[in-house]
Formats: sequence, structure tokens, C-alpha cells
Amino acid sequence: MTDSSLKKKLMTADEVVKLIPDGATVRISGAALVCSSAIIFKNIRQSFLKTGHPRDLCIVSEGSPGSNVPGYNYFEYLAHKGLVRRVVGGHMGFHHALFPLIRNNEIEAYNISQGVLSILTSERAAGKNGYLTKVGLGTQQDPRHEGCKLNEGLEMEDLVELREVDGEQYLWFKAIREDIAVLKSSYADLNGNITLKAEPSNNDALGVAMAVKNEGGKVFVYVKELKEEYFNPRLVHIPHFLVDGIILDPSIVQAAPHLEYSPYFSNEERCSEEQIHKIIEEDTNNSARKRKIKHKVIARRAAMELYPEVVVNIGFGIPQMISGEAIDLGIDMDSVVMTTETGVSGGVQLSSVFSVSMNTDAIYDQASQFRFYEGGGLDIGFLGALEIDQKGNVNVCKKGTRLAGVGGFNYIVHSSDKLVYCFTFMQGSGYDIENGELVPRDGKDKKIVADVESISMNAGLEFANNKTVLYITERCVLKLKEDGLEIIEIAPGLDLKKDILDHLDFTPSIAVDLKEMPKLCFETKGADYVR
Repeated sequence: MTDSSLKKKLMTADEVVKLIPDGATVRISGAALVCSSAIIFKNIRQSFLKTGHPRDLCIVSEGSPGSNVPGYNYFEYLAHKGLVRRVVGGHMGFHHALFPLIRNNEIEAYNISQGVLSILTSERAAGKNGYLTKVGLGTQQDPRHEGCKLNEGLEMEDLVELREVDGEQYLWFKAIREDIAVLKSSYADLNGNITLKAEPSNNDALGVAMAVKNEGGKVFVYVKELKEEYFNPRLVHIPHFLVDGIILDPSIVQAAPHLEYSPYFSNEERCSEEQIHKIIEEDTNNSARKRKIKHKVIARRAAMELYPEVVVNIGFGIPQMISGEAIDLGIDMDSVVMTTETGVSGGVQLSSVFSVSMNTDAIYDQASQFRFYEGGGLDIGFLGALEIDQKGNVNVCKKGTRLAGVGGFNYIVHSSDKLVYCFTFMQGSGYDIENGELVPRDGKDKKIVADVESISMNAGLEFANNKTVLYITERCVLKLKEDGLEIIEIAPGLDLKKDILDHLDFTPSIAVDLKEMPKLCFETKGADYVR
């Protein structure tokens, strides 16, 4: 190819939208704003409102590409009746603009594990029509429960089946053929090759491009800049022959609106320990998601579960703060392998942006990470939770009007020897500072309930698999036992009955040797925390 060949690939977003037929299945990339191509939704909406096309789309995304920051919550652009007929997502935390349409059964919605969608993409690239796995048995992924369906009272296609092979149960996920893929990267070279070298993670860019091209579809890629050079082949992540069009958009962000482009986030450069402290502090102070005392308490207590040479997953939410708290505790982060499901291994993660780490050991494709998880590669999984129940079951998918999705949760649960759940005691609970002392503040909705709305982790199955399961809140720490939950630690100065038991709809067992949570978790000196 030549420079002129590259120019032939250049297109505007509006030109790409004109190539999307009615009823098409469209794959969008990204985890939050990392590698997010969901900016195309703006142009899709404009075309739909002006011409009525494209319409009746199926949108597939393994992550939840977008943000709650105004102007970056891209799924808001799709909240028009008739524009979308179906959504399939792994993590769905930024899909909430579509939830009213889903509740009214105006959009079909499936929450399929991020790991399934990732590995299924790899399988589709090889021409296979599905994927067999044990991950998700006994949960909302299982057709004996919800079968990944989010709608109620609506006849929907079954995308997962229960199968038996050699006397063992598996879940069979059907391939979802995609007509269009829209991806996001950093740069294109003179040949039209795409590199992700300035991105914090790779996600499934190559796998998606291969799968869609092999299925006869078209692949389009957003890039921030065109480079007047030919890339080193080892830095090419999507070769030009898999790309039908390139959209140049200098405005796309690397990780988040409040963060400038940094070679530290892409790991093109390593940073010193002093720089890491500074970056984490700036990120904490400038992020829309403010660091609060309750989060610090939970994350610091979770960090105390780390030990040398441990391989862990850092999940979405409070667990993202564990790296920073571990550094504050003096833990040698070079001896800890922090991973995220998007294909990042090693390093120190930012607390405000998922899948952004500094000084990582390796960045590779997401499907490989999930295969590593599926094979049991993790020692500890640090995860969030919407709610837990008296049996120890965990729900991360949906609660009331809130939709989050399982993301990579099922694979982390399946893989880890120990599971550490990090969540607040109640929705909105926390601590106030009065006369220099921490005083507990109650929240509104209970997060420790009699029965969860949806089962994302089946406690009985995980206990039978000899897993250690901890549930860390700012008021107490619980542990999974054969007959359910047991309180093993309580925050200093709290009254067990008044501050904990009176807020539960059941009575958990109390450890004979009930301990205080370490006082070190409650130190606030030197930190600018908000309530």
C-alpha cells in the first residue's frame, strides 16, 4: 500500500453510519473510555432522527464504553424508540439511559459475561458457532435461572443452553454474528495499519476485526492521529487488510476527560514511585468519583489480604483503590501481580478509571486474559457487589432500577482461590468526622439482604469448591461459612447490635473470636477525603 491507499480509507463518522444497514448487529469496543468507539452513537442518532435510518440495530459491547461525565455517556444517544431493537453487553454500567426502554420491553437486553463475549469473539474468528464453558453455572447466566435475559414477560431468543458432556454440565453460548465493527485506537500508519501502543489496554481489537471480516462484515477504526511512517510490525495490532475505513478524530480521549494523554498510562514510559504517588493524588482530586473515607477503609482492609507473589484481579469500583492503599501501607507492589480482565498484568492501577495501570509487566488481548482466568490462574479476586444475601450469594448485575451487568465477574469468581468483596454496608452509608472521631452514618437501601434479586455468585457452589470468601464493608467483615454468613470483624467503637444487626433482615452467625478491624484502616491523616 501507499499513502494514497491510506487516504482512500479515510472516512467521516457520518459516511460510516450511511454504511450501517437497518437491522444490523454493530460491535462497539471499549471499557469505560479506554479504547471506546461509542462516540459513533452521536452520528447514528443524528442520522436516525433526520432520516429514520439506521434503525432496529443490535448493539454488542463486552465492556460498557462510555462514562457518567456529561458529554461522554454515549448510550444516551441511543435512547430513542425504534433505533435499537437489542443490546448485548458484558459490563453495562453506562447503559442506564436505555433501562427505561428495557423495562418497557421496547429493547431486548442480554447481560452476557464479558469473558464469554471476549472468548466467543475469538471462536467466531475461527469460524466456530459457539463456546462451551463451566463459567456461570448456577448464576443468572444459566438458563435455569435467567439465561442472561434482562427483560421480564417477553418472549426472547435463547442465547445460552445447558449441555452435558461426559457427564458434566456446561453452558453453551451461541455465536452472535456481527455486521459492523467500530473500534478505537491511537494511530494509523501510511499503510493503514493500526497500533494500540498509546492505549492503556488492547481489549479485543484484533479478535473483533478478524471475526467480523471473516463473517463478511465491515470494520472501521477511530484514530487520534495519522502517522507519516511505517510502523514496526510488532507494534501493529490491526493490519490494514482487516480495516475498511479509518475515522480521524483528534478529540478522542485516552482514558478520561479529566486526564491528559500520558505515556505512563499506555506504559510507553515507566514512572518513579514519587510520580506514581503524585498521579494517584491528582487523579483522586480531579476525578468526578471522589475518594471517600468509607472507600478508603474498605480498600485498605482489602489490601491487607495481599502477600508476596500473589496473582490477583482488581475489579470495578472500590477494588480500583486497592493499589493506592497498598502503596500507602508500604506493600512492595513489585511483588504483587495486579491484573485486570482487559488484558493488563502487573503495575499500579488508577482508582478512577478502570483498566488504566502504570508500570505494568504486560499488555495483551482480553480473550487471552479470560482464558488464563478460566483455567484457574488467580489467587485472589477483589470484586464489588450491589448486594449480598444471608446465604452469601452475590448480585452485581441489577437491583431495582440500577443496571450494572456482570462484566468479567463470573470468570474472576471461577478462577480465584479467595474472593474478597468490597462494598459499603448500605447504599449511601459511610462516616462523618465529629470532634476528630469517625461516626457511622446510615444509608438508605440495604446491601446485605435476605435474598438477592439476581445471583451472580452462587455461594453454595463456591463453598463446595473450597473457596475462601470475605465480604468487606466499612462497618464489618463477614466470611462465608457452610450455613451462610459469619461476622468475623467489627469496626472499632461500633455497637454490634445497634450499628450492624439492627440493619439486617436476618441474623448472621458471630465469630467466637470476633475481632476489631485493624485501626490502621481508619486513619485519615494526610488525606483529603470527602464524606
